Amino acid sequence: MSVPSPFASLQQTAMKELSKFTGEPDQKVTQFVDAIEHIGSFTEWTEPALHTLATIKLGGLAFNWYNNNKDTLRTWPFLKANLLERFQPSISVTKTRLKTRRQQTDESLSAFYDDIIELCKQVDKDMPIYMIVDYLQDGVRDDLKVHIKRRMATMPDAPSPALFLKIARAEDELQKDVSSVAPPSLFSQPYFGHVAVATNTSTAVPHHYHAPTTSTPAPRAPFRNTPPNSAPRYRPCLICNKTNHRTIDCSGKQPSGCFKCGDPTHVIRACPQVFQ
Repeated sequence: MSVPSPFASLQQTAMKELSKFTGEPDQKVTQFVDAIEHIGSFTEWTEPALHTLATIKLGGLAFNWYNNNKDTLRTWPFLKANLLERFQPSISVTKTRLKTRRQQTDESLSAFYDDIIELCKQVDKDMPIYMIVDYLQDGVRDDLKVHIKRRMATMPDAPSPALFLKIARAEDELQKDVSSVAPPSLFSQPYFGHVAVATNTSTAVPHHYHAPTTSTPAPRAPFRNTPPNSAPRYRPCLICNKTNHRTIDCSGKQPSGCFKCGDPTHVIRACPQVFQ
């Protein structure tokens, strides 16, 4: 049993990995052509072999087009030139795609970068570097855009697509590291922390506050019509009916029970004589 040569294994792998080109708008004919020629460069395939590989990998609209024109597409150079002419999008369409190209949420930076570079080449092979950088910065994800522009502005080197990709990858990795740090759990916080703070705040004693003293309450204010320099007059005492002292200071009050009538079964506020 013969062992397949390394070139034979490469040819089989290349045929398996190469995707079909159907001519749909979301496919790029330049990538298909470049892939065919790249395979030929490391497998040493001849042009007839590349022609055969290309025709096998055509499908959909592209295969129908080839089948209708195969008499004039017998060699790889002719097939390549006509593929590029037939399925190359117009410059106006390519410009629109380039201006509106935005990195998708689930799209990698590398895929976005490669697509922008390819679109720039299709629009203008000699496009200035600064324009390519502008398209990259305008289309990158919003959460990276400001950080990339800020760092690009501080770099001593002239802006370039390679510098953009380096900074964008660093910022992307930084954001992934930050997002991977779990926020502190509510259960990790002290249970009584907020209670203690609230308690300390609510019970804090103002600097102008003075604690109440246990001194004897101030006497009841005398009548307003009391003549100056005379003994104060109070409301009639409920025990002796005099006005020179308060009921609580009356010498005739009983030690317990009713201060009015002396009945030990009730207090003065319930005494019937008070309300007579």
